[in-house]
Amino acid sequence: MYNLNMINVWGLCRLLLPGLSALLLLTWFPLSVQATPVGALNVSSWQKANINWQQFSGTTLSVLADAQPAFQALQTKLPYFEKLTGIKVGFHQVDQERMRDIRRIDLNTGAGIYDVVPIGISYLGEAYHNGWLEELQPYLENPALTDTGWYDQADITPGSLKLSSINGVMLSLPFDFSAPVFFYRKDLFQRYELQVPDTFEQLLRLKTDLQMALEEDGYHDMYAFASRTRAGAGLNTWTVIPVIRSYGGEMLDGSLTPVFNSPQAVEALRVYRDMVTGYGSPPGAPMLNSYEIRDQFKQGRLAAVIAASHLFAEMDSPQKSVVWDKWDAAPMPRGPVTRATSLWSWAFAINAHARNKDAAWLFLQWASSRETALLLRDDDAPARASLWYSDVYDYLNAPGFINVGRWLMDQRDIDRMQNGLPEFPEAGLVASQAFNEIFFGAPVTPTLDQAVIRVEQIMQSGSSRGNR
Repeated sequence: MYNLNMINVWGLCRLLLPGLSALLLLTWFPLSVQATPVGALNVSSWQKANINWQQFSGTTLSVLADAQPAFQALQTKLPYFEKLTGIKVGFHQVDQERMRDIRRIDLNTGAGIYDVVPIGISYLGEAYHNGWLEELQPYLENPALTDTGWYDQADITPGSLKLSSINGVMLSLPFDFSAPVFFYRKDLFQRYELQVPDTFEQLLRLKTDLQMALEEDGYHDMYAFASRTRAGAGLNTWTVIPVIRSYGGEMLDGSLTPVFNSPQAVEALRVYRDMVTGYGSPPGAPMLNSYEIRDQFKQGRLAAVIAASHLFAEMDSPQKSVVWDKWDAAPMPRGPVTRATSLWSWAFAINAHARNKDAAWLFLQWASSRETALLLRDDDAPARASLWYSDVYDYLNAPGFINVGRWLMDQRDIDRMQNGLPEFPEAGLVASQAFNEIFFGAPVTPTLDQAVIRVEQIMQSGSSRGNR
């Protein structure tokens, strides 16, 4: 099943990024999965589409994937696609930071190692500006490849569709949809008679009160709260930026000038710093990534977290989490100006240098279809609105979470820096490093001032302002 050209990948990475080739070999073979025997698979739901799914039978597709649970779940369902189409799939899962490096090398060099790549809005602008991805509208409009009535693009949440296009050009198809939300232990909140925080100031007070209650109750290995802190474009920026915006600040103004050293942004960073460090925070708090936060919450070592909404799929049964029946969720707290969030959708795109583009389109169509969303319903947060307005998730016994999911579908506003800006990979990294320095104790105002100067230099040499 895994038939990718490893020699090409090895040579490409030796040439362009020393050391990455060894990492690729170590992570090439994915975790084994329990798959249903192919003969027993029912693919009739997809066969209702009025297209010939078998028209590229015998083709082999190479698909890059993140090591997120959503992609892991999709991997276990690949036998459905292979039976439906006769197309074999090489599915390469890599942790997010390395995946971004590998993806960029392949796209930038035009090597075409991967037919299909995962991507989100933050990096879509760079890919669009450089012509790295196929425009998808012609595939969507080709009746030999797409039954538009069956596919029902209107069922995809408008927010996730917005995250898949740049300047009106569709470049990817979303198969999940998420945003940072406030997950909490409802059993502990009930025991200690605590209210879910509506504001960040309430969250700061809650953190102290909850930690004191935990310690008085003998929970010396549990901590009150955590959120992302580790530096990286798309890492801590994903949860810090909505706090800045909730206080009335912005990363960039309307002319794309960095302004995240404004008084509002400074106050937001002070609040976020106090939320994620100090009393009530777990060990290593200034360097936590999303995986560590999710694992600690699932294992009962954190009482509350701000994490991606699709965390629910990692703790919806006793096999997955010790808190599987003890949690609920609410929107991120609001600031003095608004309640903000960071929308995200993992989507698949076709490499502009792919060798099997039509077959790749069938994979994108299958992965993002309502039928596949139903198949993944216990393991992912789908981008299909019809699932959120059904009874699919009633078994979670988390009504707050269902309400959050529906609230997120109505959100459209995306921060300018994260909304497909070609300079985001570089500018976002600079901002995230400044945030991380603040979490380690650096003074807020001068640290942000210096980061703004560096981001301004990046913007001056970039393309978004029409400089080139």
